Amino acid sequence: MILNEGSLTALLKSQSDLFRVDVLREQWLASDSLHKNLLGQQCRQIQCREVLLVCDDVARVYAQSWISTQASDLGVRQLGSRPLGEVLFQDESWQRSELEVACVNNHSGYDALLNDLQLPLHNMYARRRVFTNREAKIMVCEVFLPKVNYATQLAK
Repeated sequence: MILNEGSLTALLKSQSDLFRVDVLREQWLASDSLHKNLLGQQCRQIQCREVLLVCDDVARVYAQSWISTQASDLGVRQLGSRPLGEVLFQDESWQRSELEVACVNNHSGYDALLNDLQLPLHNMYARRRVFTNREAKIMVCEVFLPKVNYATQLAK
């Protein structure tokens, strides 16, 4: 699943009876040097969107998207509970970078989330890629949560 080149949203939908996106947070932030390196030096502000991808009432993926102003203007500003993947994979003008994959063994940034979801502090895998449409860029980071039968989500 982690190396899947297609839409993760479509894959998760195909493997579950009930799929939904729980929006945790959406906010505009000033770009730092990391984001400027990935999204372009002209990127002064970015929209940060954090969601859970939930399959059959089990949170499976924590996703964080960093959306440039130009990308926001192309129709990803107010997604609500609509999956970003549906927008990016239905529009052929979005080009995808290679996937970068890593093992997350330092949970310091995820302790509160894992605790809220009643998930153990296991090593997790994450991936990221940048989507580009002319000057518009979106960096999508996805963390695959530990698969536990009793896992719950933050919002129902």
